[in-house]
Amino acid sequence: MPDSDIPFEPGSYWTPKRARDALVAMIASRDSPEMQAMMETVAAAGAADADPAAAMALLVGEGARPRASAGVIRRESCVFRRGRAGDLPTLVLLIAAGELPPLFLEPFVDGFLVVEHQDRIVGAGGVEMYGEDAVIRSVVVDAEARGLGLGLEIARLLDEDARASGARNVFLFSLHAWRFWLRLGYDELPLDQWPEPVRENWQYQFVARFPEASRDVHAMVKRADPR
Repeated sequence: MPDSDIPFEPGSYWTPKRARDALVAMIASRDSPEMQAMMETVAAAGAADADPAAAMALLVGEGARPRASAGVIRRESCVFRRGRAGDLPTLVLLIAAGELPPLFLEPFVDGFLVVEHQDRIVGAGGVEMYGEDAVIRSVVVDAEARGLGLGLEIARLLDEDARASGARNVFLFSLHAWRFWLRLGYDELPLDQWPEPVRENWQYQFVARFPEASRDVHAMVKRADPR
């Protein structure tokens, strides 16, 4: 089956080995001198306008590029599939357009959920695994595809994916959409209460290192249901 035809089935991708390999690749990129310099630049911009996600999107330089109209988007014509390496350029544009940081995609892209409508990506989101916990990231819907319930479906599927892959608690960071996540059962959680394995997450590292630039970022968690 071609990669482009792999449907999104929760729990079908992340194995302990894939999670470890992705983490190693992310840390190597995160700790490189070039990336550390970029984060310092983004932090300086974020401290000035209190919107580090928008500053990071602008720094990448793709967020302002106009995208062709998707035409009329029908929910029943949308396909939910796994991401692949060939999606990366489009995902960068889509995520940056949503004023989210389009960084560190490559190590995790095969675990992404991609929503496609007539060969155009109109939504996405990802899961990063950290031992017995997970982080949801980059949940975004194309402006022309909003109002169809895609965001709710992406959030639901990513939560199922994380749980089916072994995560007990699911964490995330949100700037503009934190009320959306509150409605879905997420609660705010101070950084000093995050478990150690999840602190390797690149967003955690940025928010913890640059609190002034991240003062409006909400750190959130949805804990495992008590059994």
